[in-house]
Amino acid sequence: MRLCNRNIAVSGTRSNISLTPDWNLIGYSSDVNLSLANVKFHNGSDEFTWANALANNKMQAYLAYYDSSSATASQRKYKYVATSDLNMDDTMLREGKGYWLYSNEAGNLTLPGVGGSYSNETYAWSKLRFVNGSGSEKSISEAFSDNWIFMTGDSYIYYWDETGEDFYTVSDHPAADDDTLYPWGGYFIYSNVDNLTLIRQN
Repeated sequence: MRLCNRNIAVSGTRSNISLTPDWNLIGYSSDVNLSLANVKFHNGSDEFTWANALANNKMQAYLAYYDSSSATASQRKYKYVATSDLNMDDTMLREGKGYWLYSNEAGNLTLPGVGGSYSNETYAWSKLRFVNGSGSEKSISEAFSDNWIFMTGDSYIYYWDETGEDFYTVSDHPAADDDTLYPWGGYFIYSNVDNLTLIRQN
């Protein structure tokens, strides 16, 4: 599942992503490929390059992403992004991917020049659209009716809340925890079909 902006809000600006100690799921909301060598970590008092953050045990050395591009289901698997010296699957953060990052302490991840949406923007979940591999486009309710996505509980969309240490829901249902989505966050959607793209329309 990919989440894309149809219209990038700001180009060339840096983005700061809040990290908590433990696993963090980041939705990479930019059309700029960014090398990990350019990423910085700030823990509230000191700023570290990616290499220095690793050397000082601030975070794990690589980020994991799920590669669903293979036409063969058994070949779809998690791959890894790291600096070139670690010889992983990739060295760049790329558009529309979700990345798991393990941080040993709270802080901010700074992504210079990536543009994309401002981190304090919100977006109504009900305005999201799905596009399948053939180019057909549907609203969330249409995608559910046509069995593209699966609904569990009160929502189609979930996120991990580090404060409550539990999954929370995003929808307009009265019992939902939130009715908005935030750029650069990671969201979970159960998809019944392959090659769906989740589109944010401005």
